[in-house]
Amino acid sequence: MISQVDLFLDESELALVEKCLRDRWLTEGPYAKAFQEAIRARTGSKHVMFAPNGTLGLFLALLGLDLEPGSEIILPTFTFYGSATAAVFAGLKPVFVDVDPATFNARASDFESAIGARTRALMPVHVYGQACDVQEIVALARKHRLMVVEDAAQALGTTLHGKTAGTFGDIGVYSTFSDKVVTTGEGGILVTDSDELAARLALLRNQGRPHAGTFIHPSLGMNFRITDLQAAIGVAQMAKLPQILADRTKKWTHYSEALRGVGDLQFMSILPGSSIVPFRFPILTGKRDALAKHLEASGVQTRGFFYPMHLQPKLRATPPASLPVAEGLHARGLCLPVHVNLTDSQMGQITDAIRGFFK
Repeated sequence: MISQVDLFLDESELALVEKCLRDRWLTEGPYAKAFQEAIRARTGSKHVMFAPNGTLGLFLALLGLDLEPGSEIILPTFTFYGSATAAVFAGLKPVFVDVDPATFNARASDFESAIGARTRALMPVHVYGQACDVQEIVALARKHRLMVVEDAAQALGTTLHGKTAGTFGDIGVYSTFSDKVVTTGEGGILVTDSDELAARLALLRNQGRPHAGTFIHPSLGMNFRITDLQAAIGVAQMAKLPQILADRTKKWTHYSEALRGVGDLQFMSILPGSSIVPFRFPILTGKRDALAKHLEASGVQTRGFFYPMHLQPKLRATPPASLPVAEGLHARGLCLPVHVNLTDSQMGQITDAIRGFFK
């Protein structure tokens, strides 16, 4: 079976993890600092800190905004469940908006239509490795005096007009889960240029204290730290990032060319000015279920699209909202693998199977 996800791990990760074990420092330490510097160099962010995973990173970011409980936050319905549940557990009310049918990302106009008296924040999401129109969304937020947390879980390395996705709003959050471009197994990264927010986040993530070794806690807080083992893997992964991006971009181009004009297939459009850091290769077809079954039978693991947030059992509004674009994406969407270990022969097997299905 050609897997949907695979890890790009080799001796470089093993060597750093082994050194970490030999140095007997397992909690955040020298490799965490090195990982921070690598992220800072890549994103240009003033402050970089970690969380155990991307969902908890969003939760921490929202706690850091210090909004009144029950405040509304607007986010696209076409996103991963953790975007919405982070808001709920932070005491906020998520308000969902539809997305652009071409880019799969919410636009400033989508956010603007949902702003109400209780709106206090916006959460733009950069879906499938391209940037949403975050410049316009942040301008809208500033006009209405709203905070912005960017869900850039799938967009580490993505840029919009040369500026890194995740660095436009007040706080940006990346994920380093195993299927991401850079992985530490589990992990989240928060970036901000605000000294005030960074100070608040630092207390929140470290038991309400400015540093370890003290038992006076000036703030409420929890433990959002990672291990130096994870950070060691992250340091090795960041060194590989240019190679990973080049490889995934090559695979994206191959799919685009090999599947152009096949059946009723449609591809995700890239927002002008955005780079693409392929998370998957998403396709749309009215024969999604049959194609998925055919690919699985041909030895290719597939993955569907997000089930919209406004339809989730614990998030569904009464009466239920209708956000037809996201509903259509879920019904027609299928993801193809783009990981580094995917060979040219396997890509040929995938595209041949798809062409054969439509013939």
